[in-house]
Amino acid sequence: MTAVDKRISVAVLGSGAGSNAAALIDRSSANDSSYQIDLVIATRGDAGIVSVASDRRIPVVVLPAEHWEESLLSALQSHQIAVLALAGFLRKLPESVITLLEGNVLNIHPALLPRFGGQGMYGLHVHTAVIEAGESITGATVHRVTQEYDEGAILAQMSVEVRAGDDPRTLQNRVKTIEHRLYPEIMNVYCQHIRDSTSSPPNNPKPQL
Repeated sequence: MTAVDKRISVAVLGSGAGSNAAALIDRSSANDSSYQIDLVIATRGDAGIVSVASDRRIPVVVLPAEHWEESLLSALQSHQIAVLALAGFLRKLPESVITLLEGNVLNIHPALLPRFGGQGMYGLHVHTAVIEAGESITGATVHRVTQEYDEGAILAQMSVEVRAGDDPRTLQNRVKTIEHRLYPEIMNVYCQHIRDSTSSPPNNPKPQL
């Protein structure tokens, strides 16, 4: 494998069902992928993301309840991870992790930031808030992660219609469909910039979706 062909090493960190992790892993198997998923990190051993990784033969680390920051740093370093993808990770990421990865931490949020973001805005809470606000459009946002919830630079967004009769669950299902397209393609573009350039990745990569 030449230097140009070398794929960027990515880890996925989450605590949920793992559907976005599955989408990221599956996209990485394509011939034109600029990244590979070398590690999945979970906050619970019974989380669905663990089964997703095991089914796809990706190494898994389950963080302990105590001293999890140290364990996370150790896992990232030992696997030589260059980019971290958050996928259903509900805790605030320690500054030490962001610093270790030189800011190369991405997250996907199930709304069009900066609206409906911030602490406590995750999962069905987001979709409930969108419906209660009477929004006609919602979507998903991929952004870089900072020390503040959902305030990092926005990399890309996709929109979906909020339909009459939607409840939080039906809206969540529709948003997840675009999440599973958006996140892997932005990851691919982002890692391609890391691989092909000595400069920092741009804040607005433009994938072909």
